[in-house]
Amino acid sequence: MARILRYIFIAAISFTLCFPAQGKTSKYRVEVEMPPAKLLNGFGVGVDLVGAGMWLTGARFGSLEAMARLNLLEKYFPVFELGIGKCDREGEEQQTKFHAQSPYFRIGLDYCLTQKRNGNRLFLGARYGFTSQTYDYSNEAFQDPIYEASTTPLHFEGLRGKTHWLELCVGIETRLWSIVRLGFSIRFKPRLSTDYSEHGEPWYVPGFGKNGITTWGGSVNLMFDL
Repeated sequence: MARILRYIFIAAISFTLCFPAQGKTSKYRVEVEMPPAKLLNGFGVGVDLVGAGMWLTGARFGSLEAMARLNLLEKYFPVFELGIGKCDREGEEQQTKFHAQSPYFRIGLDYCLTQKRNGNRLFLGARYGFTSQTYDYSNEAFQDPIYEASTTPLHFEGLRGKTHWLELCVGIETRLWSIVRLGFSIRFKPRLSTDYSEHGEPWYVPGFGKNGITTWGGSVNLMFDL
């Protein structure tokens, strides 16, 4: 009997050492520390397919635009966008013509709302945009305000203007393959300030769109994460 009890006692001690009680920390447990979040997770470059398509198909206005961004903590994406916009428009109701072709830039930040790293991202973002443009304007049937019966052709070339604006963006992005990504964004653009020629405002502002106090825009970006 004593031998049996001794075997039971040894077995109990062995069980306790191998399987510590629930809620207690064993001194034999190895603590593994998770590595800190990486600040810089790469950078990306891309082009806007919509503006380029409008440029190449001869639409009234279009743009060639490239962009670059950083990936910070997989949450913050500082963005720089640089492009050139052009417009050739003939008025449908009057004999007017407008032409413009000038560079522009935007700088801003996108914030990623998604948590899982499954290749998909949902963004909220903001941009500041600026252009210093040159534009031409002509009106072959301008009616003289004094002699209303007559018309005086108007021709203005090399008019200059500056425009500052903001962009509030919502966008989605998905991974197509490896480093290749495709993104789509909708942008609300309120105009901040302008400085135009005394002879008239431009019909189109490169990077902004059709001139006005506010406008809407969008982009389809082909991206490469590096």
